[in-house]
Amino acid sequence: MILVTGATGLVGRHLVTTLRRDGAEVRTLSRRPETADLPHGVQVVGGELGEPASLAPALTGVEAVYLFSAGRAAGGFAASAVRAGVKRVVVVSGLDDDPADVERPLTDTGLEWTHLRPNAYASNALRHWGDMIRYQGAVRAPYPDAATAPVHEADLAAVAAIVLRGGHAGRRYSLTGPQSLTFREQVDILARALGRELAFVEETPDQARERMARNGMPGSIIDELLAMWAATAGVPATVSPTVEQLTGLPARGFAQWADEHAHDFR
Repeated sequence: MILVTGATGLVGRHLVTTLRRDGAEVRTLSRRPETADLPHGVQVVGGELGEPASLAPALTGVEAVYLFSAGRAAGGFAASAVRAGVKRVVVVSGLDDDPADVERPLTDTGLEWTHLRPNAYASNALRHWGDMIRYQGAVRAPYPDAATAPVHEADLAAVAAIVLRGGHAGRRYSLTGPQSLTFREQVDILARALGRELAFVEETPDQARERMARNGMPGSIIDELLAMWAATAGVPATVSPTVEQLTGLPARGFAQWADEHAHDFR
């Protein structure tokens, strides 16, 4: 039995589908099981990562866990996983996660763990620019030459499915897409996928900070994003071969992601 957290997100849904296709028994953890809308045959159990006492029903009988963006909840989760007899945990960090906060509790308990750290998600384009593209036909952002190598959510899910089977204990894998792309280049690719012109409006960092704060983004994440973008402006992103090495298939490019998600921007 494999437990998937974050199963209703883009990566989680791909992972659940992949695991079921491979014949695995899959259970998911959800704060709102009644709205999870997951495939037939997938168990959905209520619980909250930040409330260790709620995790026992989800962890009972589980061999491996896909732990998505747990942050400081990792310590309480790790203790609950050990009590339940879980053998291995595959951890995916979010932007606001300190890897040490996530890794240390798992290492100290003796659980087998593998850490997956994406450089950037292709879906960040939808998260950060979706509404601007839909309603303004433009992207407003600082640092147009900031570069990332966005990883497709299906590739992250494919890697996670392989690692969950075991044999990767204690490994830390950097995951990227196949190409370094600046923000401006990503917008151009989205424009081609949508078949329409998209303007890129360069903001100052202060303008971007004000916009993101107005949209409810926590200050700590804004600070980290702006610092990361500033550091990568004009610097090509490192491209990792991990996806192809582990899956045997080339990593999916951002253009493929844009074609698949064009409807989400309309």
